[in-house]
Amino acid sequence: MKLVWHKTTTKIFGDRLVKNEDVYSCVKQSNNIGRFVMCDGATSSYSARVWAKALVSNFANNGDLSDRERVYAAARKYEAQYPPTALAGMDYCTIEAFKRGSSATLLLVVQDEVKPNLIHVTAVGDTCCFVVDDEYRVLKCFPVSEPQDFSTSAYLITVTFEGLKQLFDEKTCGYYWKRMDLDMNAYPRSKLICATDAVSQWITANKNRPESICRFLRAVASKRSDFVRFIVNEREKKMMPVDDSSVAILEV
Repeated sequence: MKLVWHKTTTKIFGDRLVKNEDVYSCVKQSNNIGRFVMCDGATSSYSARVWAKALVSNFANNGDLSDRERVYAAARKYEAQYPPTALAGMDYCTIEAFKRGSSATLLLVVQDEVKPNLIHVTAVGDTCCFVVDDEYRVLKCFPVSEPQDFSTSAYLITVTFEGLKQLFDEKTCGYYWKRMDLDMNAYPRSKLICATDAVSQWITANKNRPESICRFLRAVASKRSDFVRFIVNEREKKMMPVDDSSVAILEV
């Protein structure tokens, strides 16, 4: 599995003060097995990009979401950015925001070591994985398949004691993370598209319009300015939410 194309842009293109809270990584290991991880930091939470980066770095090379120690290690990496001396310089509102915790989605796409055409996908939240064939048909959407479902509050990984407890509690974990195994033998001449929620919502809304998917993929494969122009046009037509927009195309 390899990363073929990838593009990203922020909520407000051209504003260098706006930090992109989408983070992703694709690693091809020594045994030629690929791993892809993408996180979308929640804008409403404190320092979301730092938490998203911590999660991506801890899952980039190995591990699965069931490995709770790996998640807690990411939490420690995040908390190390904010020692007591840093908190001492914050105002009351900032400290309260910090206490509420930072939140992010997580999408983990892992190639099976024994059967390379078998792809294991794990998702928390509304960062999605799609199977698209060479005729630009969307054959699979995961974990969200309908555009209206993005309007509901997504379950996120939140770096607080209660948030991490719910992620692994047997009573609540089923609401948080979803798993899917993809046998790519069943989808010949297809690629995987991984995208954060704004782009994913657009794809689900256009999943039965191959011509639209074709225009989109051509924009991803083109210059960054062409991709940004496509995103901005869709935003202006009210077809895509204004949010950080990231997409990666994987080939198995």
